Amino acid sequence: MVVKFGQHPGESIVEQARAEHVSMVVLGTRGLGSIRRTILGSVSDYVLHHVHCPVAVCRHQPPPQHSDAPTAASSAE
Repeated sequence: MVVKFGQHPGESIVEQARAEHVSMVVLGTRGLGSIRRTILGSVSDYVLHHVHCPVAVCRHQPPPQHSDAPTAASSAE
């Protein structure tokens, strides 16, 4: 589903979910810390507390970083 753009994306998602009678909303999150989320606000937080149906919030986990640099143990050999 495509949600219209606006100044308040959380409100738009909740409005669209009601209009479409959805059975579940799935959102992503950037995983901001609690202080940043409090200051900046959180779309997923807003939707979770205002929508009429279950909400699944999926947190993005970046892939592990691999280092090509030799470790101290391998360079001692």
